[in-house]
Amino acid sequence: MPNNEKFSAFLTGFLVGGIIGSVIAMLYTPLTGKKMRKKISNVKDDIIDEVSDYYETGKEKAEEVIKESKKKAESLIDEAKKLVSN
Repeated sequence: MPNNEKFSAFLTGFLVGGIIGSVIAMLYTPLTGKKMRKKISNVKDDIIDEVSDYYETGKEKAEEVIKESKKKAESLIDEAKKLVSN
C-alpha cells in the first residue's frame, strides 16, 4: 500500500502543479479575450486528457494488485487445507 500512497501523492502534486503553472502562464500572456478563452479551453482539454491517462494507469495498477491478492489468498487457502487434512 505505501506505493499506492506515493503514487497518489505524486499524481495530486503533478495535477496541482500543472494547474497552477497553466494559470500563471495564462495570466502573463498578452492575449485578447477571445484568444485567452480558446487557450483556457485547450489547457482544460489537456488537463482532462492527462487526468484520464492517470486514471487508466491507476485502474490498471489496482487490477494488478487485486489479481495478486487473489492469487495469494488462494495459495493461503490451499496451504491451510493441506494442513487441516494432515
